[in-house]
Amino acid sequence: MRTEKITALFLTILLSLTGCQSAGNSSVPESAPPVSEQSGADSPPNKSESPPISSNDWEGEINNGVLVLDDGRGIMLYGSSSGYENGRSYAASVNKYKEQMGANVNVYSMMIPSQVTFYMPEIYFEEGVSDRELPHIDDINDRLNGVISIDVYDALKSHVGEEIYYRTDHHWTQLGAYYAAQSFARTAQTPFDELSEYDKHERSGFLGTLYGTSKENPLMKKAPDTFTWYVPKRTADTTYYNTKCEDAREGSYFKNASELDEDKWDMVYAPDGAITYVNTGLNTGRRLMIVGDSFTWAFAPCLFGSFDDIWIIDLRVCDVSAAQLAKDNGVTDLLFCMSVSCATTDIQEKLEKIM
Repeated sequence: MRTEKITALFLTILLSLTGCQSAGNSSVPESAPPVSEQSGADSPPNKSESPPISSNDWEGEINNGVLVLDDGRGIMLYGSSSGYENGRSYAASVNKYKEQMGANVNVYSMMIPSQVTFYMPEIYFEEGVSDRELPHIDDINDRLNGVISIDVYDALKSHVGEEIYYRTDHHWTQLGAYYAAQSFARTAQTPFDELSEYDKHERSGFLGTLYGTSKENPLMKKAPDTFTWYVPKRTADTTYYNTKCEDAREGSYFKNASELDEDKWDMVYAPDGAITYVNTGLNTGRRLMIVGDSFTWAFAPCLFGSFDDIWIIDLRVCDVSAAQLAKDNGVTDLLFCMSVSCATTDIQEKLEKIM
């Protein structure tokens, strides 16, 4: 099975999971529903379909584009025939933001790898069943001009034995996001709160988007996640806005998990609007804007001890100029926080639309 034969299926599922396919005028979308089954020439191989080498060399089974390992960990296969082209367009768009923001604003790009980079058995790469993400990340970083790249790969690799990604969901956990935020704070040279400055919460039995996409694979059901989140002890005031940065509403950054369904616990830190503003009460002189996808949700609160103000823009649903909003609010640091799967789609069109 060659990569080009399965690209269409993988890209469709990746777009559905990340939400990069749709911008819309609604508030932030919830986790994607299971993707309908596809068959025929574009289908990935199942373990029972006699892969090109002995099946004893293959771990796990593929269901609807999700590899489920024998221990129940789910991994969304990665592949895009236009990944390099889209990634280069993404880098060009980020470079344009840097040109607009000028020399006095630090602009960063943080490409977030998925589980496939850390947990995929090598055979799936060797046989062309899944592409590698790191070449796409490196290609994007090499094309940045005046934009500072944040090394998330090394930050996460040193903690790969910890629960930095969910087993049943395509997102990273807040612990993984915390280590990435720590790497960013070091690069940005800002203060950073240790985990002792957070209240830890846990709920057992979480089955996320990969479980649904894999047609509720029984191995996943036997090994659900313990959903863990960290709430900063410091006080931060949160305001939500609609897609046009209107209709301001005060609220709490974190929701009450007991009021959410089990498969929606990751919405505990999902924003209640397209644009979120957090005032931390600090006096560092640094103001951050984060432009990104749903991976920013768990990431942003890890920086409540680092910046005075934090603006969080979900580019998929924002309808105002992020660059102008940053200028109007004295933003000193602009971070593009993006999953690789999102950056290598046509998301750059939306980036330029809200420039």
